[in-house]
Amino acid sequence: MDEAPQAAVRVALLADSHERTEFRALLENEGMEVVLDDGFELPLPESWNGADVLLVGMSEQQDRCHVQHVLQKSPLPVLLNQGGIGSSAMWQRRLVGKLQVLADRALPVARLSAQRGRPELRVIQGQNNDAAGAPWLVVLGASMGGPGAVARFLRALPDDMPVMLLLAQHISEAYQDLLAEQLDRCSNWPVAVLGEEQTLDEGQVWMVPAENAIRINIDQVARRAGGGWESAHRPDINAVLQHVAETFGTRCGAIMFSGLGQDGARGCKAVVEHGGFVWAQDAESCAIASLPDAARQACKVELTGTPEQLAQALATRCLPESARIN
Repeated sequence: MDEAPQAAVRVALLADSHERTEFRALLENEGMEVVLDDGFELPLPESWNGADVLLVGMSEQQDRCHVQHVLQKSPLPVLLNQGGIGSSAMWQRRLVGKLQVLADRALPVARLSAQRGRPELRVIQGQNNDAAGAPWLVVLGASMGGPGAVARFLRALPDDMPVMLLLAQHISEAYQDLLAEQLDRCSNWPVAVLGEEQTLDEGQVWMVPAENAIRINIDQVARRAGGGWESAHRPDINAVLQHVAETFGTRCGAIMFSGLGQDGARGCKAVVEHGGFVWAQDAESCAIASLPDAARQACKVELTGTPEQLAQALATRCLPESARIN
């Protein structure tokens, strides 16, 4: 029996007037459906016309506060595009590919919303997160000097790895989306800030929100907890690592990059105690080494290296057992 054709991705588009026509032509030429086409001068729509994903075209003239308002209010996964429409076919394929990835990630969440009247799924005793072939969840902890180190790490990381990356970077809420957009451009790994509810999947980098604590269940569904972090750190790397260690056990890891202070050291110790691994950027390649140094003092750090060396090692560590060469 022939498989049913895949439904076209439905894109809500917000951009200045001079870009909207070009974006629409590009998306429709790739088989996508533009279901909303507005400029930033208009109020946000009450109905998003069944869109799967929101594409925001940013320009230097736009009010950043208005952009931030759009990101906070959008019920859809968001892809930010800054710098206009690229002319190369590779740039266009990457844009379309990222929209497809975000739309695919949103489907499990939509199904969960449709099932609100049913009892919540529970973890059945006897099943655990150590099953062979389950994806890894690796937390990237970073502070001052971290964005550059993380960018180097992502550029050196191979595609199609069975690993989910969670970035806990000290940064104010106002700049998180811009950092996500910059990191998204530096490699083939899509980068986005966690929304109210997301299903984590391999091959994606999710940034932990600065102002909201998060919870992740064993089914890889991440939710904002509603309250803020209990410490002064935004986000609190210790809290993220402690929670991930308790939830994912031996299938989790932590990599500590450049940063100031000791946030994350206690969480790294929890990761090791639950059977996960901790790696750290070497002091020589850090802008400031106190964050990874604190991890080295708190627990056993299995590997120290440059961002590129850590990326290469992760590619080997997270390979399925069947793909490893003895």
